[in-house]
Amino acid sequence: MTDHLQTTEHAPTTLAASAEPVAPAETPAPRLRHFAGFDGLRAIAAVSVLLLHTAWDSGFTLRSPWGIYTSRLDIGVAVFFLISGFLLYRPFAASHLAGRAEPAIGRFWMRRLLRIVPAYWLALTVLCYGFHIISMGSGWRGVLAHYGFLQIYWPAESFNGIPQAWSLATEMSFYLFLPLFAVVVAFRSRPGRPQLRRELVGVAGLVAISYGFRIWALNIPYTTVRNGKIVADCSPNCLTHPLFSSLFVTWLPAYLDLFAFGMLLAVASSWYALRDREPAWAAHPLFPWLSWGGAALTFWAVSHLGIDRSPLYVVTPAVNLERQALYGVFSFLLLLPAVFGPQQQGLIRRLLSSWPMMAVGTVSYGVYLWHMNLAQLEMKWFHLKVQATPFWLVALPVLAMALAAAAGSYFVLEKPILRLKDRIGWWNRPAAAPPAATAADQPPRAEAVVAP
Repeated sequence: MTDHLQTTEHAPTTLAASAEPVAPAETPAPRLRHFAGFDGLRAIAAVSVLLLHTAWDSGFTLRSPWGIYTSRLDIGVAVFFLISGFLLYRPFAASHLAGRAEPAIGRFWMRRLLRIVPAYWLALTVLCYGFHIISMGSGWRGVLAHYGFLQIYWPAESFNGIPQAWSLATEMSFYLFLPLFAVVVAFRSRPGRPQLRRELVGVAGLVAISYGFRIWALNIPYTTVRNGKIVADCSPNCLTHPLFSSLFVTWLPAYLDLFAFGMLLAVASSWYALRDREPAWAAHPLFPWLSWGGAALTFWAVSHLGIDRSPLYVVTPAVNLERQALYGVFSFLLLLPAVFGPQQQGLIRRLLSSWPMMAVGTVSYGVYLWHMNLAQLEMKWFHLKVQATPFWLVALPVLAMALAAAAGSYFVLEKPILRLKDRIGWWNRPAAAPPAATAADQPPRAEAVVAP
C-alpha cells in the first residue's frame, strides 16, 4: 500500500499467441509502470467492509429493503484477496515468463511481516488494553492466538480479538504459501519450454483445490437441513463456541480460488508485458464501463441469492459455493480496468487514481483494522441504540474516526517501519541472477496492502 507500485508492463494482443517464453538474453529492459488504480481499489474494499458493519450496527440492514445489498458488502474481503494475488504474484510470474531469477523468498517474507504485523499489533494492543472493548481470550493461549495470527485455528479464540482479523490470518498463510508455489511452478523451467502453460495450469490447480476443499469442509456433518433451513447440531451455543471443523472454511485452501483469480491477472499482465503491447480491447473507451457494469450485475445477483442478512449467516454448501464464485467474478471484473488499458483515460480509471481515493487507499489497512471496534465506542459514547439508529449517524462518524486512527497508525508507525525494508541486511540481498541475465533483467518489486 505504501510503496509506489512498479511492475513491468509490456503486452501482446491475445493470450492465444505463442506461449514460448523469451530467452533471458533477448528480454528487453523492462518499462516500469505504476498501477495507480490499486489504491482506489483498496479504498473501495475497505469502505465496503466498514459499511457492512455499520449498516448492521445501526439496524439499516434489517430495516431497509436495501439491506440485501449492505449485507453482501463483505465482498470487500474478496477484493482484498484478489489484490493480494495480483500484486504479490506478479514479480514471480514476470520472472518465470522471462526466464529470470525469482525474487528472494526471505526478502519477500520479511517485507510482508513489516507491512502487516506492526499496525495489527498496535490496533490489537490499544483496543484490548487501552479501550478495553475487546478480549484477548483465555490467558496466554489467547495472547498467542491473536498476536500470532492463529485465531482461525483455535475455536475458543475465533470470536475474541479483532473480529475481522480472521482474514489477516488467512493472508499470512498465503504469504507463506505463495513463494513455495512459485518455486514448484518454475521447477526445472528453461527457455523454450511452455512456461505460460505451466503458470495457467498451476492457477487452475489452485482453483480446483479450493473447490474440493470447500466441498469437503462444508459437508462435514455438524449441521443439518430441516424444513429447508440450516439447523446446527453442535450445541445451542455453537455460534459462540464453534466446533473446530466449522473453522475450516476460514483457512487458506477455502479461499485459494480468490487469490488464484488475482494470480491469473498477474500471469496475463506479465505475459503481455514481455511483448510490449496491450490487448486492443483494453484501450477501448467502453471497456472499463463494461467491466464494472458486469461487476454491478454480479453484485446484484449475489445479493438476491436469498442469504440471511445476519453477519453470521449459515447457508447450504451449494449456496456457499455459488456465493464465493460470484464474489470472485465481481472482484475480477472490478480489477480488470486497473490492470489493463491506459490508466489516465476514462472516468473510472481517473476515479480510482484520484487523490481522495488514493488517500483512503493508502491508509485502508488501518481503516479495516480499526473501524468495527470504533463503531462500538461511538455507540457507547453517544448512547446510540444498537439496531435502532440512523445509518448515516453511525457510518459517517465511524469512517471519520477510522480514517484518523488509520492515518495516525500509518504516519507514526507503519511508514517509518516500512523504510527499514530496504535498509536491513540479509533480506535486502537480491537473489543471484542466472549467468545469461543482467541486473537490468531483474523484475521490479511490487508492494501491496493485502489485509482484507
